Amino acid sequence: MAGKHMNLIYADFFPEKGIGKVLIILAILILIACMLFFYQTEVTDRVDTYVYELPFEKDKSFRIVQGYGGLFSHSNVAAIDFAMPVGTSVCAAREGIIYSYRDDSDDGGMFEDNKKSANYIIIKHDDGSFGCYWHLAKNGVLVKKGRVSNGQKIGLSGAPGLVIRPHLHFSVKRRLTYDKDSFVQTKFSTMDGVLILKNGHRYKRLQ
Repeated sequence: MAGKHMNLIYADFFPEKGIGKVLIILAILILIACMLFFYQTEVTDRVDTYVYELPFEKDKSFRIVQGYGGLFSHSNVAAIDFAMPVGTSVCAAREGIIYSYRDDSDDGGMFEDNKKSANYIIIKHDDGSFGCYWHLAKNGVLVKKGRVSNGQKIGLSGAPGLVIRPHLHFSVKRRLTYDKDSFVQTKFSTMDGVLILKNGHRYKRLQ
């Protein structure tokens, strides 16, 4: 009788068969999403001495949706993803010379094969480091050669490449590889002072 009574109580709380399994699956998915958002892998401890401008127009603000060492696509990578609608103006965070670019792709998604489809601009800085701007819109490279100044509009954001949502992926490298120590951490001038940007925070360009 006790077992039958417990079955009746279970039926009151879970009237549809298998709903308990669904709730467990949802809890697991939420846990995975939290790990992807909050957990960070180890990145380089090298910090650039240069203070960068935020890579968008003044008086604009955008949220970081993946920071240094993020599990989705930044494992051991010191790179930052700014959530940006398609077509947002991208500006040079530091002066330099256009080193290479691509803007012929309109293919994006969350699979590894999409990684090769990203549009980008790489700017070589005067100290030999490289500023990398990824996931630009198709035909979204506005400056394709020559020197660019700090804060100059250079492109339009988009979603080609390995993406879940439109964003600008920004990093600075000492050499153009994906080794952990090819990257450097970067400080930015913001309305809240000179900072190393953190995942989940929104930042506004100072000037």
